[in-house]
Amino acid sequence: MAFDLTLLPLYRIQGQESPSMPGLLALTPPRSAARGREQDRLLAYLLLAGNSTFTTTEYAQIAEDAAKTFYSTGGSITSALRAAGEFVNKTLLDRNMTTSSRGQYATGWLTLAAVRDAQCTLLMSGPMHIYRFGPGEPRHIFEPHVSGKGLGMSQAAPIHYAQVTLNPGECLLFCGKIPRGWEGALSDPTPTSMNALRRKLILQSSDDLNAVLVQPTEGSGSVKLLNGTDEPREEIPPEAAPPPAAASRPQKPESTAAPAHLVQPSAYAIPSQPQAASYSPAVDLSRPAGSREFPASIPRANASTPPFITETPPVPPEKSPEAITSEPKPAREPSRQARRVAKTPPGGIQASRRLSNALGERLRNFLPRLLPNSETGEPLAPSNTMMAFLAVLVPLIVVTIASVVYLRYGRSLQYETYLRQAQELRAQAVTMTEPVEQRKTWENVLLNVDIAESHRETSETITLRQEAESNLDALLGITRLQFQPAFSSNLGIEVSRMAASETDLFLLNAAKGEVLRAQLTSGRGFQLDTAFNCRPGVYGSYTVGPLVDILAMPTLNSINATLLGVDAGGNLLYCAPGQVAQAIPLPVPDTNWGRVTAFVLDAGNLYVLDAPARAVWVYNGRDGTFIDQPYFFFGGQTPEKQDVIDLVVSGDDLYLLHADGHLSTCSYSRLESVPTRCQDPTPLVNPFAAYQDVDLFGTAHFTQMLFAAPPDQSILLLDADSQGVMRFAPRTLDLENQFRPTTGSGNPIPPGPVGAVTVGPNYVMYLAVNGQVYLAAIP
Repeated sequence: MAFDLTLLPLYRIQGQESPSMPGLLALTPPRSAARGREQDRLLAYLLLAGNSTFTTTEYAQIAEDAAKTFYSTGGSITSALRAAGEFVNKTLLDRNMTTSSRGQYATGWLTLAAVRDAQCTLLMSGPMHIYRFGPGEPRHIFEPHVSGKGLGMSQAAPIHYAQVTLNPGECLLFCGKIPRGWEGALSDPTPTSMNALRRKLILQSSDDLNAVLVQPTEGSGSVKLLNGTDEPREEIPPEAAPPPAAASRPQKPESTAAPAHLVQPSAYAIPSQPQAASYSPAVDLSRPAGSREFPASIPRANASTPPFITETPPVPPEKSPEAITSEPKPAREPSRQARRVAKTPPGGIQASRRLSNALGERLRNFLPRLLPNSETGEPLAPSNTMMAFLAVLVPLIVVTIASVVYLRYGRSLQYETYLRQAQELRAQAVTMTEPVEQRKTWENVLLNVDIAESHRETSETITLRQEAESNLDALLGITRLQFQPAFSSNLGIEVSRMAASETDLFLLNAAKGEVLRAQLTSGRGFQLDTAFNCRPGVYGSYTVGPLVDILAMPTLNSINATLLGVDAGGNLLYCAPGQVAQAIPLPVPDTNWGRVTAFVLDAGNLYVLDAPARAVWVYNGRDGTFIDQPYFFFGGQTPEKQDVIDLVVSGDDLYLLHADGHLSTCSYSRLESVPTRCQDPTPLVNPFAAYQDVDLFGTAHFTQMLFAAPPDQSILLLDADSQGVMRFAPRTLDLENQFRPTTGSGNPIPPGPVGAVTVGPNYVMYLAVNGQVYLAAIP
């Protein structure tokens, strides 16, 4: 970690600058970070909009749990960022579904920045802005057509990725809504210090502010979150940085309690209103005498103002609310039936109180008359014990009756309301002809069905869900596959590569670099072959290291091997059931090996990828052996990038998958007068019109590439995070369709990224997820 990171919130509400900002976190890796997260620092900037109510603790907990999700997710940075974003989306969506009966919802705008060395990888959801100030033209990252309207509104989280390279002295600005007056400062290319930029932004606008400045400086890799009212220093010496286990935070004076926060729509546009518009506090926070006095509340914004997030200044002890509320953009006026449903619980409570009082009075007058006094014949007066018992029993009976009535009729009305809305949207969708509007309407149908089924699941909701999902799949080119587990129990390993034959499945254990063989048995699925030996070790005079890639061998080969593996040093390992593995090193290229990362077999020739050396070496095969010196595929043209992670070959065409998800292609020339030509990047083509406002490939996380054999030749790209496989036509790279698991209870695959994929010669697809392998037949 070459840089220290300093964060400074710009937070002003109703003319008052606040020292802290809700939803802002700056963290260094914990000791328990997952594999791949040990060097990643995380900045989280979360804004909430809507009209749902949150406590301060709940607001902070969402951001903290998102950070925990990031650090507990292994693999690539983008997969960890996506896991954190999807966690926030699911949290808000679940809450919206439970509060929708009261007409309340919340939307999350999120920016996550994962910093490793000088690379900053960004995740944006919602209309967030990121500005970079430094030498040259300022860079503005703003992609609302990809990042969408925010989190919590649908099951699919709208996410946009970006990446910037950090340099000492530069500044980044995270902001949700640009205040008036900032246009000139944001377009000024002149480099400036963090202190000067802060003063300029504060002085050039009188609006309320909600933004964060981030500045990298040379240091030891610490992260410091300043108080919003502090004056930042120009440089932060490394010795003053906090310990790496956690980011330092501003300390509040002991004489001042933590201020309460109020999340409201667009505090930048809140008009002044009388003091009577204040809200009632949810929790009374005690404050020591002598603390600063601030207004007890912020007036609520007009319904016409766009949703955004703000925070109240500290408040006096007698009016110190801890509730966080937010207000939506203008919503559709509730129907008359919805208003009747909303009045049901209060009316039921009032009726139960009246009934309780009436029953109690009647029972007190009636029960004493049941038993006469044995001596006088007069009714007995009720004892104090009986009266206490009745005081408890009668309200309990009334509440039970009211609860049963509400659960039977109140929830039924809510179910009917959302079911009717879903049916109305469905009627609109079937008459539409514009694919994008069709997609959005069917997505809204599913959202209303989700809420209806939270009250009750019926055959009507199941049928409506199936119709909506079927139409969405047709619009988006998705083919659903019914997967099933290949093994009766979890294998407990991380699988990085797989290869398959008609009857065998081979799994590469990423941690040990060894191969497991599973054999298909009748009626019992796949069973592990414990006698199969294909692992690192000494074989004759050759030492084989951990294997990095594997492939299934053709049936006929001179060594009678069923599997071929390779280590980073170019040593081949031939393996077969019931035989001792045989090691044969590949002839070393003229420039020596950098590090072998992948290989592929095509037409009997072996193509070996040496990514650090920016090379692909081609070995001519002889019955499965490769003893001749290789030739350099690119001829006199050496690729510029070292980030290739996978390759496939079809004849003279080479396809390379890069770490950031883009593809490059090369066509080998067999004529000396015509050089081998490459195209980088090679665009992927999406012919599905329903994706016009969505960057499908930009949001995908491609980690592996396969070539499907004839007769249905195609290139398959694994989108690990969505558990989907995209199928492209060779040469043109037009998207033909996507393979994804079925939805609902019929899908046995748990959430999580896919570690590896392969397709057998019998057109069976295998996905490795969380230590288990799932298989499905491709139609």
